[in-house]
Amino acid sequence: MNKILVPVDFSDTSSNALSYAIQLFSTTSLEVTILHIYGARSTALLMKNIDDVLEKDAKKRMDGLLENVQKDHPEVVFKTRIVKDYAVSAIASLGDSGHYDFIVMGTKGASGLKEVFMGSVAGGVVSKTSAPVIVVPDGHTYRPLEKIVFAVSDDPFSDPKVIGPLVKIAGMHQSNIKILHIADEKTPQIEKVLEAMKDLSTSVDYAFGTGDTNKDLNEYLMKDFSGLVCLIRAKKGFMDRLLNESVTLKQTFNSPVPLLILHD
Repeated sequence: MNKILVPVDFSDTSSNALSYAIQLFSTTSLEVTILHIYGARSTALLMKNIDDVLEKDAKKRMDGLLENVQKDHPEVVFKTRIVKDYAVSAIASLGDSGHYDFIVMGTKGASGLKEVFMGSVAGGVVSKTSAPVIVVPDGHTYRPLEKIVFAVSDDPFSDPKVIGPLVKIAGMHQSNIKILHIADEKTPQIEKVLEAMKDLSTSVDYAFGTGDTNKDLNEYLMKDFSGLVCLIRAKKGFMDRLLNESVTLKQTFNSPVPLLILHD
């Protein structure tokens, strides 16, 4: 059974992420924990009264959401949690607990990939948890995962176990994995990726180029649209190149594709 944690704030964005999670893992037995986190920004004197109001409202809205998803997906086991805490730390901590296989989150403004990781709840969670995180752009409509793009650096990962979640999703959907290596030249380290995925349908594309990783990835995805993009977050690696390059991803990355973020 796959166990998925889906944080919600009852917005259309988070509801869409919940729907995406259910559809993505619909081929397996599934348990989804719907998490809502609330907190009051007020003085200590008013804190308790405001918290009571927020908690009561959250329970009412959670009950309504749960009723709808249970009616639409009776085959899925749903659990709910309402927690008073800081969103990033609470979600990251639950992700690290080992109770969940994936965290699935919605994000607004994901047309700029940098905004997913910088100054947002999703970005905070990605930077602090060790759990695989799937970030779903606002308004994205689920479609079958015929193809997954796995964008890798010259030294893709330290251990094949890192890509276990990617292998799981690709196996569930019988997806073709397009390994995208953006570099100045071909490198033998890509064989490490192919060996780790030898039982799956894989192919390798090289994007040679401009020295601007953001632009190169964006242009590739515009020509070869996939259902999911997988990136590995390492201390020094491909993700850092994406986030640190001077040309902002808001300008250069305009793909509505969900992101699977793994950690090495």
